[in-house]
Amino acid sequence: MKKAVLILTIFLLLNTSLIAINTQSIHQNKISLDEQTTNINQSTIMKNLNKLPIYQEEKLKHFQSNNLNKFIFSPEDIELKDDAFHGAKRLHFTEWWYFDCVFDNGYTLQVGIRVLSIINKFIIFVRIDIYKDGVLESHEIKPYFYWDFFASKELPIVELKKKQVMEGHIDNSTGAWVYNLSLELDKSSVELCFIGWTKGWKGKTPGGNWAVILPKAEVFGTITLDNKKINVSGIGYHDHNWEITIFTTINFGWLWGKVNSNNYTITWTKVITTRFWGQLLLVINEKNGNYTNIEPEYINLKIKDIRIEKGMLVPYKFILSAHKKEITLNITMEVFDTHHIRMMGIINHCRYHMKCTGSITVGPNAELIDEIQIAEYIRLR
Repeated sequence: MKKAVLILTIFLLLNTSLIAINTQSIHQNKISLDEQTTNINQSTIMKNLNKLPIYQEEKLKHFQSNNLNKFIFSPEDIELKDDAFHGAKRLHFTEWWYFDCVFDNGYTLQVGIRVLSIINKFIIFVRIDIYKDGVLESHEIKPYFYWDFFASKELPIVELKKKQVMEGHIDNSTGAWVYNLSLELDKSSVELCFIGWTKGWKGKTPGGNWAVILPKAEVFGTITLDNKKINVSGIGYHDHNWEITIFTTINFGWLWGKVNSNNYTITWTKVITTRFWGQLLLVINEKNGNYTNIEPEYINLKIKDIRIEKGMLVPYKFILSAHKKEITLNITMEVFDTHHIRMMGIINHCRYHMKCTGSITVGPNAELIDEIQIAEYIRLR
């Protein structure tokens, strides 16, 4: 427990001191983290904390030397290894696997597995959020420590306390990407299978590396809430972020969401690099087909409804449009419920439930959009 307290202390010191810069400057394929269980003593802590001024200077140079206005997202094909554990050669980094589901019985779900590394010591937070008709029914977060955690460097496999919680593979007969998710917390649990309908992709953003493994997937299984087991089926999504370091806090935050028609999936993001400027990303997947990247000059995102919530301005209505050659997109997204979380007293996280309506036309194919989806708004400062 003393080790855990020391790790958390260092994590908070790293975040508190480095965020100040923004206000001033505008057993073979797996890693056993148990092998890294050298004792953290007082001299080790002081030695690493003495690196903070150097780390701050490095961050400032990164901010000054990178013209984020010229950033263009360029997605690439993925392989299974992209959803394995990456880690980073940094004093501090975070990496996470994210899943969400919209079920056909009114329930929605988010599951996250997040790794925080401080001086090569990991804390893992697993999270299950369950909603009914957009309203939060259960919110649980449970910490694990590095001696409880195993992850593959080659395959999408995560284990906690020697129990497999995530496993991904490619079905040899169909070529579909298949994921099994099994996680049990105190009040809630999930046993779910995801079968991909779309081709995944990856790319670098101003906030780190991002791989959308399953833009759209069939999902089925069970969720358990307050000892009640519920059979579920619906549409799922899965992505993975890594190399998320303190440099991410150079950005003001981001908006993210996805929308489905019958045969198309639109994944969109606005990386908010400053309070007044951001970069739009948009990728369109065709079911059982390929993906198309839409460059920022062809995308328009308007915010029509801004409200004051938890002491900050929160957007509640978005109009997303795009037009590039044979692709035309017009979507209205209206938030009807928000789950607001403040992390570490600094980061504001809004999980949206949104009503999405509109249309997408790809060549001669035109489809209507009318569905409920999950989206997020993150403010890093």
